[in-house]
Amino acid sequence: MEGIFIGVLCLSGFLTFSTCLLHQYHFVSDAMNWTEAQSYCREKYTDLATIENTEEIKKLKDTVLASGYTSRVWIGLYSHIDWKWSDGFNQSGAEYRRWYYTEPNNWATIEHCVFQKNDGKFYDEKCDRALDFVCYNGTLEDSDFVSVRTVKTWSEAQRHCREHYTDLATVTNDAENIKIQTLITPINLAWIDLEQGGNWRLFSCEERKPFVCYSVPTVKTLVKMRVKLEDSSVDLSDPAVKEQILKQLQDRLKENGLSGVTLKLKEQADGKVFHREEKGFDKKKKIEL
Repeated sequence: MEGIFIGVLCLSGFLTFSTCLLHQYHFVSDAMNWTEAQSYCREKYTDLATIENTEEIKKLKDTVLASGYTSRVWIGLYSHIDWKWSDGFNQSGAEYRRWYYTEPNNWATIEHCVFQKNDGKFYDEKCDRALDFVCYNGTLEDSDFVSVRTVKTWSEAQRHCREHYTDLATVTNDAENIKIQTLITPINLAWIDLEQGGNWRLFSCEERKPFVCYSVPTVKTLVKMRVKLEDSSVDLSDPAVKEQILKQLQDRLKENGLSGVTLKLKEQADGKVFHREEKGFDKKKKIEL
């Protein structure tokens, strides 16, 4: 079998190979939460829709619109929201939150900072909105809260607090929250220290929505090839020989940067894969791998 040499593609053998195209998208109208949608897609297709280029964006949109659906759908992109105190506080109490029941909703994906109302609840908001703010002075263990009635963006408020006090207010328990409530009038809102770090997501994963799955279509292509034998005694009908031929072809494709290709030899009508080349074969038509 060492006498096999594959040099060109031509007319004396048949080879089928499969390659992957753009993702194929599948709209599912059943409303599910994100985790349920992911499980469904993995069971029925490949996974929730992933998008790798602008062409696939258009293809996904066309798939959804073709169904007559015009609202939001789940896709495979997700992110964990990490809210943190910007002064770096991460000790006991750092996870204290008093969100209003609809918050944080990251409306329009641009609400990355937090203000507090006189109800004591937290609300996410655009960081460039100008509001009053609350600073703290001293240490977190022994701090005084100071209300500043000059509207500033979150970054401007933070800078002001750091220049004149310690930092924007960090709230670690109910007692501190009540102190800040007393500083905020019913008609005022105030920035506090909490900000969004890391990445964001648009919707809670528990919301129920239709979704889009993807699968990877496979295209089979039939090509003809020529096998040059350095040893004429090699039996091309031998399964071991066929296996070695496929391996050589697979290796050659990888060397040329073609991965994800599955090769298979195809039998012709007479049950054979290879036929002896007829005399007069035009060598000028040979195409190297």
